[in-house]
Amino acid sequence: MHGAILLAAGSGSRMGNQTNDKILEKIGNSNAFRMCLLAFVKIQQISNVVIVFRDQKQKERLESEINQFATSSKASFFFVQGGEERRDSVRNGLDALPPSCKFAHIHDCARPLIRTETIAKMIDEVEKNIPIAVARPATNTIRKKISGSTHVHTKTLDRSQLWEMETPQSAPLAWFREGYAKAKEMGISITDDMHTIELLSKKMLLLNPVYPNPKITHSYDLNYISALIES
Repeated sequence: MHGAILLAAGSGSRMGNQTNDKILEKIGNSNAFRMCLLAFVKIQQISNVVIVFRDQKQKERLESEINQFATSSKASFFFVQGGEERRDSVRNGLDALPPSCKFAHIHDCARPLIRTETIAKMIDEVEKNIPIAVARPATNTIRKKISGSTHVHTKTLDRSQLWEMETPQSAPLAWFREGYAKAKEMGISITDDMHTIELLSKKMLLLNPVYPNPKITHSYDLNYISALIES
């Protein structure tokens, strides 16, 4: 059985005071949370969905979204409060999945353009015990700062070997739990779920969706996503 963890607890601090909750801000006739929710619940294999929320006020709004737009879903929904950092929220979500779940799919609700067919491809691979993440090859030159503050020494990285990580990211649930536990023991700060799979020395598959899957980080990202939907 498959479980989805939808991360909705982010503070959105980089949005400033432009919006109260970026994942519930209007995008066309929808919002980011609803778009993510519907992409996942359309898939029959996903039997459990964990919503990681920020506070009670947000939880009530998320519950309202589920009651309005996911009424035909056969999935069971669980709510768990997020932690101080993203890694803490993910661990809470992993712990909330029931024992019947064998595979976990972790997704940031700030990426509303994820498509059901992409998630279906990921399910096919992870059922072979192949961890898989949405990602895309880097197209910009990426330079690493080595030293200095204003005037700096740098090193240019080979972009042909670099991938920009996105979500969803999927793996056997036991592997995610083991990887996150290992990261905590080692004092490693995790910002990307596949990092925990690296710690277990597991190979993974990187899936380029070949369509935009941007993250809402700044207020102008909402306009960009709205334009993509309308185009």
